[in-house]
Amino acid sequence: MSFVLIVIGTVLLVVCLAGVALGIYMALDGKNREPGVLFSLCWVSGAAGAAGVMMRDGVTFLIGTLCFLVAGAVFVLSGAGQKDSARRNRGGPSGHTPDGSEKTTRENRSGYRRAAS
Repeated sequence: MSFVLIVIGTVLLVVCLAGVALGIYMALDGKNREPGVLFSLCWVSGAAGAAGVMMRDGVTFLIGTLCFLVAGAVFVLSGAGQKDSARRNRGGPSGHTPDGSEKTTRENRSGYRRAAS
């Protein structure tokens, strides 16, 4: 029975470490930094629960699982990936508002110096 728990704990630990690595990879990109950090932190607590299974320690497993559930709820309720999408989409088809130098020729010619008729 103890060998089975060690194998299950090892598999869970590998999955959790893959989640941490994915979160770190997400956090390296500027537009996904905050969701990536939250995702990574969620899986760190999952790794603690997996270590509890590997060590056959019930308290470590329960505390790690509880922290994993709370972190997952925070990740979902914060809407980490949703609040940035509205900000990115309002600028136009390219996803950003053009600066003065990026305006078209017609917009530059009809600037503020031209009198309204």
